[in-house]
Amino acid sequence: MAERNAEIFPDRPRVEVGVKWLMFTASILFLGLMAAFFPILGNIPIIIIPSILVLIFARPVFFEKLKLTTLVVVRIVAVFAGLRFLNPQVYVDFILLALVINILEATFTDLIKHKKWWNGVSGLFLAAGVFALKGTWSVYDPAGLVTGLNYYLVTGPTLAVTLCYVFAYTLWNWIFVTDEFSSSVSLMHVGFLLAPIVGSVCTLWMKDASGMAIGGFGLWLLLRANTLSIGGWMQIACKGWFEKNFYFAPFEKFVNYTHKTYLQIIFMCINIALITTAIVLMVTNGGFHVDFVPFDKWFGGF
Repeated sequence: MAERNAEIFPDRPRVEVGVKWLMFTASILFLGLMAAFFPILGNIPIIIIPSILVLIFARPVFFEKLKLTTLVVVRIVAVFAGLRFLNPQVYVDFILLALVINILEATFTDLIKHKKWWNGVSGLFLAAGVFALKGTWSVYDPAGLVTGLNYYLVTGPTLAVTLCYVFAYTLWNWIFVTDEFSSSVSLMHVGFLLAPIVGSVCTLWMKDASGMAIGGFGLWLLLRANTLSIGGWMQIACKGWFEKNFYFAPFEKFVNYTHKTYLQIIFMCINIALITTAIVLMVTNGGFHVDFVPFDKWFGGF
């Protein structure tokens, strides 16, 4: 794929690619934050409507259609949770389950399609590492429907657990993306992966009246889902533009270099170390537990 890009697209000037990439990353971050803080007024115009239009008119291939459909269905259910048609905590538990499924899907793609054994092992550890996390919907105040806090946070029992998971996921997903896509699209995904981290850092100051954190890295998974959804419909709708305008030969060489076997083994070891650390810290800080919502409280009257 990388060699084909080099033959089709001329190398773009460094400044041009950098400015376009920065504008793209800043855009999906801003839109992702709006969709996070306003799951109804933000999700519908920013993610749901554009995604549906892309599915209808852009004629994506089957894999793209499956991915984008999955993402938009999850965002529609988020709106139901925001409106309290669905118990928000049920939605958060579902999100963590969906994260495990999504990781395993990519992991088996790495193992079966790309024969990337080292990153496949990282993916298996990452899926197990989800059990070190716990999610909660931030508030249940109906006033939050428009102006208040009405979103979910996902964290480990300590900040160290959360950070271990965030960086392990970012490294693993970066390797997967460079296996699956061209270098141009891989550069897009650098923005996909960095935007949630930048958003988490920029919201570290957010606390409620009691001093509890309502921003920071607890927002990372929500921002990851939002920016991936937004970037997803952009990627499908404007695929040719991104392939052409995000092509940068030095970056392509860097991507090819990271595919060397010894580096893949190093990345796998880093990921295993991060996830093992997260699980050990989780166990030593209360252990794993899940409080599932009873079925009779899933819908209305909870």
